[in-house]
Amino acid sequence: MIFDVQRDLNPRHLQESFDRAAKLQGELRKKESRIKRQAQQLAWGLAALMNPGDHHHRLHVGIHAFDVDGQTCLTSAYLEEVGDKYHYRYAVLCGGESAKKALKTAQLDPGDSDEPGPHRRIALASYEDYEEFIERLPRYLNDVIRDIEASIERTKALEATGQSVGAEIRRSAKRFGNKPPNNPPSESPAPNL
Repeated sequence: MIFDVQRDLNPRHLQESFDRAAKLQGELRKKESRIKRQAQQLAWGLAALMNPGDHHHRLHVGIHAFDVDGQTCLTSAYLEEVGDKYHYRYAVLCGGESAKKALKTAQLDPGDSDEPGPHRRIALASYEDYEEFIERLPRYLNDVIRDIEASIERTKALEATGQSVGAEIRRSAKRFGNKPPNNPPSESPAPNL
């Protein structure tokens, strides 16, 4: 029922309209609360794929991973105009109050953050912050996947280099008459005493 000013000056109609508005507002709060909980779980999931110090920036919002007592947490970073200067505002997406406290001193990517200290503007994420996080989540996740794939490629290259250097050392040892050990020292059997 929509309130019609011309027709509904009747107190009963006014009360029905107020009751309906209050009911709708309650429903909205419940839905927003549920969405915040779901977004927080998604933030924990993304944090589990990131390392402290990792950072991604999408559509004017940065996301930073930082350590809180051995657990990786996430915050969004917004560059906002405050007076005639720009300052960052941080919205803690997961980790709660302990993450909010740790963020004051956390080292974040210097290209998309300010210096650590008490001047940082930090708050727990609002519904709007979670909404922006969810909108950008597919892009953030693609960035994280690309980072993981790049790490795998670097690891493969390092492993291949290690194998080729190891083979060269074994060939050199044979040329000089030294027999290379079959097992690396960490895998050698313990001597009998």
